Amino acid sequence: MKSLAKSTIPDRISRRRFVAASAAAGAFPSCLLGAGDDATIGPVLGHIDESRLFCFIRPSREGGVRLKVTDTTSGEEVATLRAQAKAENDLCTRFEVNGLTTDRSYRGEFFNDKGQSLFGGAEFRATTPVAPDEKDSAILGLGSCISSTKFNEIWAQVAAQKIEGFCLLGDSPYIDRTELSRNRAARREFWGTLPALGDLAKSIPFWSTWDDHDFGKNDSDGRVAGKENIRQAFVEYSALANYGEQGEGIYTRFRRGPVEVWMIDDRWFSQTTPSWADPDKPTCLGQRQWEWLQRTLKESTAPFKLLCTGMVWYPKGNTEKDHWETYAVEREALFAFIRKQKIPGVMLVSGDIHVSRHHDYGSERLGYPLHECVTSPMHERVIPSLDVKHPARVWSLPTPNVFLKVEATPKNLSARWLNMKGEEIYTFSVASKTLTAR
Repeated sequence: MKSLAKSTIPDRISRRRFVAASAAAGAFPSCLLGAGDDATIGPVLGHIDESRLFCFIRPSREGGVRLKVTDTTSGEEVATLRAQAKAENDLCTRFEVNGLTTDRSYRGEFFNDKGQSLFGGAEFRATTPVAPDEKDSAILGLGSCISSTKFNEIWAQVAAQKIEGFCLLGDSPYIDRTELSRNRAARREFWGTLPALGDLAKSIPFWSTWDDHDFGKNDSDGRVAGKENIRQAFVEYSALANYGEQGEGIYTRFRRGPVEVWMIDDRWFSQTTPSWADPDKPTCLGQRQWEWLQRTLKESTAPFKLLCTGMVWYPKGNTEKDHWETYAVEREALFAFIRKQKIPGVMLVSGDIHVSRHHDYGSERLGYPLHECVTSPMHERVIPSLDVKHPARVWSLPTPNVFLKVEATPKNLSARWLNMKGEEIYTFSVASKTLTAR
């Protein structure tokens, strides 16, 4: 694990300058809530950086919701935010708190219009990170193919590993339908069933993208009818800092110390237009996401850069098209861009196939070794037929209930595949100094 450079960020917002805090329930198309749905969900933490915190909750009925945020060190109330839980948003209420202080712990409490505590007093406790150029380590978790109703133990293990934030890489949850009511119900079940996941979501941030089973159906692409419903439910039941651009896609990124993570959307735009890389081929990324990816990669000073998609980056090994070999022209254009711009520290992460793998593609594409980490599944169903041969394969194993733990310093990154007992299945390390084109 070797990181590269230190990042520069704007001056810290002083604690006393604070409270530019805002709340938003979100602007979504109107849709009536299904009768009899009285589930309470949350709070669920989303994006957290040095000065901002995002979360969502879903109370059991319409009405006003107040969030009180307290600095746990000083006991000072630093923000009070108000929003409305509305049926048109499936009662999901999203909050954004701005102006927080770096490396500070906060408590969030929720109340209704009458000042009564929501969720039986449930609250979040979150810590803002140190500025990236000041933080010398990061511990992140990543996983895909997740059961909504079983394996509470795997989330208890994630917590035991002291994970600072978790990335959901798709099929999280399984939905396989496009109706808005079905997508909402599946996401309520995901966040509201397993106690260890619910507890973890109150203490660490979650970032997410989708794959096929939470984007319509198996092997689905951007032509699926009703994808607007899928996106609406995704936005309602997550708390990212942003969701794509101009109301399309869900791509986003975040930085933790020496690691920057891109959650890439490989579904929304796929097969919808000719590729920006070759008009004779269909696109995967779409023009706008490609421009975002180029811009943000050039901007990044993170020693390690993880490009995350649900799809694997090599030929999947079956008749389905949802792998990057289908979009090889865009994959290779991305790699060529990284090499031309001399962008260091890039690694690949993927899921989907119910097999865990480590690939080393060598130095041909980027000018330095290109590693891919495949982490799948967090549930129990493996697919041995997708444990295919590949010249880049270093390690591969169809094994159940697995997630990826990434630990990084400015000089090194280690990737560990762990099961829900905490047993290490495989690990490798890479030095940042080796991930620089020569």
